[in-house]
Amino acid sequence: MEIGLAEEYLLLALDDASGRPLLSTQHLQFALAGASVAQLTLDGALDVSDGADGGQQGRFRVTGRATPSDPVQREILALLDGRRPKEAIRKVGQGGFARTLRDALQQGLAARGVLREEQVKVLGLFPSTTWPAHDPAPEAAVRERVLAALTGDAAPDERTAALVSLLLATDLTRKIYPDQDRRELKRRAKAIAESEWAGAAVKKAIDDLNAVMIATMASTTGAATAGTT
Repeated sequence: MEIGLAEEYLLLALDDASGRPLLSTQHLQFALAGASVAQLTLDGALDVSDGADGGQQGRFRVTGRATPSDPVQREILALLDGRRPKEAIRKVGQGGFARTLRDALQQGLAARGVLREEQVKVLGLFPSTTWPAHDPAPEAAVRERVLAALTGDAAPDERTAALVSLLLATDLTRKIYPDQDRRELKRRAKAIAESEWAGAAVKKAIDDLNAVMIATMASTTGAATAGTT
C-alpha cells in the first residue's frame, strides 16, 4: 500500500488504541504541513531557489518537473510558489487549511482501511472524533523502517531520513519508541538529519522547513505557557 510522507508521520503521531495524537493539535498540524512540503521536494515538484535561475534566493520555487496526483498536494504546491519556508509553514500549518490537510489525510487513511473513524464524547459531554488503528500493518512497517535507521541496522533512504528529520523536529521519537534509550535515539536522529542523505536542493528545503518548524512550535508553546500564568 502506497502512503505519503505526511500519512506516515500521521500514523506514527496517533496513539493506536485511542486514536488521539501524541502531541498537541497545533504542533501536529505544523508537522503535517512540513511533511507535505517535504514530500513535494522529494518528488521534485518543489525546491528552494538559489537565485541563479532568476528566482528569489531562499524562496520556494515550483520546478514543473512533477505534478502531484493528490488535489490537496496540488493546492499546497500552488500556495508555496515564491514563499519563504517560514511563510510556507504558517500558510499550510495554521488555520482552515491546516484542518483541511489533516482531515484529508485522516479520511484518506480511513478510506483505505488503515484508520477507523470513531465518534466519542470528551468528559461524557463534548463530541469528538478519534482515529484509532484499523489495519496496523502499514504503521508497523514504517516503525520498523525508522527504527532500523535509528539503530544503524539499515541505511536510511531519502524518504526515511526526511521522516526522521521531522520526528526529531517535533521530539516524537521518544514517544514512538518508549523502550529505547531516549538520549541515544535523539543522537542518532540528529546524526541522520545532519548527514548528506539527499541532494543539496532537497536537503536545504527540508533543513529550512525543520528549522522553521522548531522555532514556530517553540514560540507557540511559549505563548500558550505565558497565557496560563
